[in-house]
Amino acid sequence: MEYTQNEIKVYSNKCLEIIEDTYLNTLLSKRDELVSLIDLFLEGGNYREIELRSIKIDIQESFKPKIKEAKRVLSNTKRRLNYNFNKVV
Repeated sequence: MEYTQNEIKVYSNKCLEIIEDTYLNTLLSKRDELVSLIDLFLEGGNYREIELRSIKIDIQESFKPKIKEAKRVLSNTKRRLNYNFNKVV
């Protein structure tokens, strides 16, 4: 059975969507894990509270552009997938 060009695009876009979604979820979980660890240290009234809050902000800021870009790329992939899927059907 031969597949049309659009069917091949749907398959490749779906694979790409899964990869990009996994990457986004990995970034989010890493960021959340690091932030929760710092929050854990802050709960006890740590004497380095100011330094830890600064590190927490730095972590959030360093992940922000990566997460924003991953969301944008995933959104574009989903639109491409829907477009190609509608052409097949």
